Amino acid sequence: MNNQRGFVLIELIAVIVLVGIIASFSTFFLYTGFNGYLNTKNATEGALNAQMALDRIALELRNISDIMPTPSSTSVTYKSEELTGTRTLKYVGNDVLINVNANDYKLLENISSFTLSITARDLDHDIASDDEVVRIDVEFELNDIGKKFKTNIFPRNMVKKTW
Repeated sequence: MNNQRGFVLIELIAVIVLVGIIASFSTFFLYTGFNGYLNTKNATEGALNAQMALDRIALELRNISDIMPTPSSTSVTYKSEELTGTRTLKYVGNDVLINVNANDYKLLENISSFTLSITARDLDHDIASDDEVVRIDVEFELNDIGKKFKTNIFPRNMVKKTW
């Protein structure tokens, strides 16, 4: 009887096929996990940037004392009780900017469908035809994550104190 030691060609092919199958599945799972991590990281960073921009917009508009010309749906020019100079919050291209003393500062980039709306009413019941700003709504969508962000700002200084 002839007793042979070692691998047969069929055993070698079977091992190579099994290692290939295991490697392809593990590569797929690693890729899926890594891709999920990157998507979550990008979405979290985008949401954090959007929240910081909304907080800054609220800080800017909360203490306004005067709105200059009639604002549009993408920009508003205002003066603040606490911040110096005439300021403009505007949406240009895909960026939200704050203009202070003729210098633009970028708050947020890569956004779409920016909307700015102002609700005004006669709060001090005066005869003048100009109404005071009751609420400012700001809404935008981040292109990176496809989520809308919105805030309602209630200005504190639009009605002049008479006492």
